[in-house]
Amino acid sequence: MSSKSAKKKEPTSKKEVKYKPPKEFMVRPADDYSIKDLATILLHPEVIENLPLAVGSFVKITRPGSTTGVVGIVEEQDVEDLLEDRSDIIQMTTPLRKLCSVMLGERVSLLKISKQPKYAETVTVGAHNLTDSLKEALQSSLPGILDQFSLLQPGFSFPSGVTDTDGKEINVFITEINTDLLPNISALNLDGQSTPSSIAASLFHSKSTKISISDDIFSRYNPSALVDYSQIGGLQKQIELLKTSVSLPLHQPDLFTNFGITPPRGILLHGPPGTGKTMLLRAVANEENAHVLTINGPSVISKYLGETESTIRDMFREAELYQPSIIFIDEIDALAPSRNSDDAGETESRIVASLLTLMDGMGNAGRVVLVGATNRPNAIDQALRRPGRFDQEVEVGIPDVAARYDILNLQFKKMRRHEISEQDIKEIASKTHGYVGADLVALCRETVMKAIKRGLDFHNLDSLKIGLSDVENAMLDIRPSAMREIFLETPKISWTDIGGQEVVKQKLKEMVELPLIAAESFQRLGVSAPKGLLLYGPPGCSKTLTAKALASESGLNFLAVKGPEIFNKYVGESERAIREVFRKARAAAPSIIFFDEIDALSNTRDDNNNTTASNNVLTSLLNEIDGVEELKGVVILGATNRPDAIDPALLRPGRLDRHIYVPPPDAAARYQILDNSTKNFGLGGNEDERGKLLTLLSELTEGCSGAEVVLLCQESGLAAVMEDTNAEKVELRHFQKSLDDLSLNITPEMIAFYEDFAKRYSR
Repeated sequence: MSSKSAKKKEPTSKKEVKYKPPKEFMVRPADDYSIKDLATILLHPEVIENLPLAVGSFVKITRPGSTTGVVGIVEEQDVEDLLEDRSDIIQMTTPLRKLCSVMLGERVSLLKISKQPKYAETVTVGAHNLTDSLKEALQSSLPGILDQFSLLQPGFSFPSGVTDTDGKEINVFITEINTDLLPNISALNLDGQSTPSSIAASLFHSKSTKISISDDIFSRYNPSALVDYSQIGGLQKQIELLKTSVSLPLHQPDLFTNFGITPPRGILLHGPPGTGKTMLLRAVANEENAHVLTINGPSVISKYLGETESTIRDMFREAELYQPSIIFIDEIDALAPSRNSDDAGETESRIVASLLTLMDGMGNAGRVVLVGATNRPNAIDQALRRPGRFDQEVEVGIPDVAARYDILNLQFKKMRRHEISEQDIKEIASKTHGYVGADLVALCRETVMKAIKRGLDFHNLDSLKIGLSDVENAMLDIRPSAMREIFLETPKISWTDIGGQEVVKQKLKEMVELPLIAAESFQRLGVSAPKGLLLYGPPGCSKTLTAKALASESGLNFLAVKGPEIFNKYVGESERAIREVFRKARAAAPSIIFFDEIDALSNTRDDNNNTTASNNVLTSLLNEIDGVEELKGVVILGATNRPDAIDPALLRPGRLDRHIYVPPPDAAARYQILDNSTKNFGLGGNEDERGKLLTLLSELTEGCSGAEVVLLCQESGLAAVMEDTNAEKVELRHFQKSLDDLSLNITPEMIAFYEDFAKRYSR
């Protein structure tokens, strides 16, 4: 080959690699900014050149997966000031980050905006508790301040230069911008189509733009600022603990090194879903202004060998580079399960080993803290849960009454048009057992939806206000997350629906309601609330119906357990089912566990027909009721018609404390049952005749159980319809016919047996 031909081919052998701008940019802070620079973003020179953009261009900044965002003005980064020469870094001012609701370390996308925003006709600025004199002062100072803005956007907060009566400078923010010529550029989709949005950007003109001042800063615009501690309710104890465990290692690690020890590096947040674990982390990151890296399973797991571990190592390296930083591992049980479990494979074992190595190497990493979150703490590898790795474990549990009041109070403060008093909020908090924070937020949202629907139906949206009835209607649709797996539609049965049984009703009220009403007295006197109650008696005497009424009237979390459903053919599964029932009941306390046909679970262990499985289930039941772990806020309610078949160990004091005999209904109780069951039968011409007929029927049903009396009424009504399909009333002859066909199941021997048992065991 000649040298000439070689020279001709040389240029084609070297291909220039074209630079590809990143699709997402990592957010870092922009320092030393003025009011003029609030909307400024700093980008790498190569990004500006290749997107293509220019200095002074307008871009839309959005979080991944979102179509709405804020508008920024492009400026060039000083590459020498960066910790490393990376083109995927975007520097944003703190007000712009808050407006976009992004934390340091999160990723955002950019979209070029070709049109310049128009000048605003009216800018509304809001602040709290403004007097007339303060409004006048603001009216004179704001034009000069707003004239410094290069770009106005709703939500921008800035000092006004005006002081209040206490000498503090008033912070105001832009609540609304009106212009007929302004396209809503911040609501543009990636395809350039406009979508509704509450955020718009515009320019200020000192001569043509009017300034309006509002007392109500939430009148038209509710800023989506970053979460801080003030927006979290019911978690004050956890917040104080996190302040100590996170703030000091991030900002004052020298306090620990001066004593010759390393600061705590790891914190594990655990608790049911929806209790605020992720919100706590975001609040900590925002309050500490820390760089946040989030590790979750789907984003780091790779099919290629070693790539997952490499991704995690890169995140730890980034955390060390951009200190102070927080590494957040959400659902850590999925990423680092116990290596002894059947679910853990080779990949999971390698990830756990990598995490252990990286966490051990954090001792000299500087201002870096690792935070894990899970609702299955026992599924995590035990090696992670030792001091030096996850030093502290913070439980974020199901909120109690005080915490629910705190959460609801914060939510209703955000609602402007409501008639909910403080006492109403306390009442709502007392009724929302088992609701986590996310449920309470959903309840408030559904309340607003109910109120809007009511307003649309009556065409009075202008004067519409949210009332307590809207909250009560919304509660029917919002199920508590803590009880979702075992949620039952609470039957709408009241104490008045049960004929007679006044002693049973009274004792149930004492057991369930008294420990709640007089909790302070119980604690002061050192008296323990009764743990359990056994209802026994002949079949059909309203034992199960009483439990339903208790579930409806008490308002407590109610877990119904059917004995045979507990048993499983696999070894250990039946015992695990018992443990799960009690675990959920403890988590959702105060709660009631109702064991229907409890004799199926607790047959006496002296019975030769008993199997090992049934004995193990009984042992688990005894341990859960009165074991090492104390049972607080949980009442056990059992029902059976075979009390002699129950193991005596379950009937002793400290377990099923009270034994209540539920006898067949007497004449007065039968009268009440008949009255409830024949309300629409049209009996008699007036109340006196109806009363005489019911008295006669109550005498004729001597020896019947409550279920048999109800059946009598149903059969009588059916007989009337069969005689005449257009029947409007039930006659005495229909009852007499049904009485002739009714067979009694309760025998004198049966009554004697229960009465004898009652003499020996009833308390």
